[in-house]
Amino acid sequence: MRFDCTPYYHVGEQYSWDTLMDEMHQEVRLIDQGGFTGLWLAEHHFAWDGWYRASPNPILMGAGLIKNSQRLRIGQCGTILPDWHPLRVAEGIALLDNFTDGRVDFGIARGFDTRASAQFSATGDRRNPKLNSEYFNECLDVIIGAWEQEAFSYQGNHFTFPEPGWHEPNSWAHDPRFHAQNGEMIALGVHPKPVQKPHPPIFQMSTSNSSHELAGKRGISTMCQTVSFGKIKEIWNTYYSAARESRGEKNNFGDKLAVMIATYVADTMEEALEAVRPGANMLGVWNKRDPVKASKDSFIDGEIQDGDLDLDWFDFQLKHDLIMVGTPDSVAEQIERYRSELNCQHIALFLNFPGLSFRQVMRSLTLFSERVVPLFN
Repeated sequence: MRFDCTPYYHVGEQYSWDTLMDEMHQEVRLIDQGGFTGLWLAEHHFAWDGWYRASPNPILMGAGLIKNSQRLRIGQCGTILPDWHPLRVAEGIALLDNFTDGRVDFGIARGFDTRASAQFSATGDRRNPKLNSEYFNECLDVIIGAWEQEAFSYQGNHFTFPEPGWHEPNSWAHDPRFHAQNGEMIALGVHPKPVQKPHPPIFQMSTSNSSHELAGKRGISTMCQTVSFGKIKEIWNTYYSAARESRGEKNNFGDKLAVMIATYVADTMEEALEAVRPGANMLGVWNKRDPVKASKDSFIDGEIQDGDLDLDWFDFQLKHDLIMVGTPDSVAEQIERYRSELNCQHIALFLNFPGLSFRQVMRSLTLFSERVVPLFN
């Protein structure tokens, strides 16, 4: 079992960034020593209300945090491709892969925050899902092409590389790989190339059947979050069917796919429930989620069950295994169900229940490292 982790962002708090960065460095050192494999960093923008507290640049953040480890892999959950220029992403991820000697997992997402989308690109505006999806896929085509092609060129609906009509004025710089005889640039030399060949592993942050179908067709991995066991089976079957039908790829159930799950571990169940319940319910209100809407949002498979309408958001998530909250023993039991029922081999812990203190988060990580990870080594 591979275990990864996120930092704690103090979601929902007006929290000092210099204090936050100091805490994150301490968290990474604990994660590095605690048997984890990777660190995943989210991307959010314009956090004036405290709710989108993650770094606006997970690539740069990763370069700063990974210096605390000589072994952890570093990923993004995810790089919001429609909010970036794809060549900048290709260069930045490749540079990070060189900086870490090949320890990058490239996490990508279409994004969900319409607050940010139109500020960067009208084409990537997530209020137009069809156009956003088309733009996202073209960005990914550009990034992969820039990594794999020594002389890179691309023609799509949104991007053309190189920009037509530019001529190299210095004849001594003409290169037949990149220039026509008249000096016009016909290909780009994007550098550096990633250490990992042909490129770092790609994980799409996704929860829907449609996104798993697209990922399966492309042959990239996925990482889902906040879905039940039954829903995971459904979306993973969609992925494997698409991979088999489009590319003839055969996988064992559980291969290549990961689950991110909000996790908190305490010494007693009472302590865990008391610590998490207020923030989890606050997060539900902020997301305008309740048990009825949760079902409509397809976090679970099937219909609302008897008694679900009487549950708050925290108890609803706990009942349907959308979160892991409890003692080391109870959390280990839930992970064992992921392994036995889903053949899940890759779990990333999401630490960001609102309202937790840094001390509580560090204690949770310590308990997980010392009493859960060794059971699955």
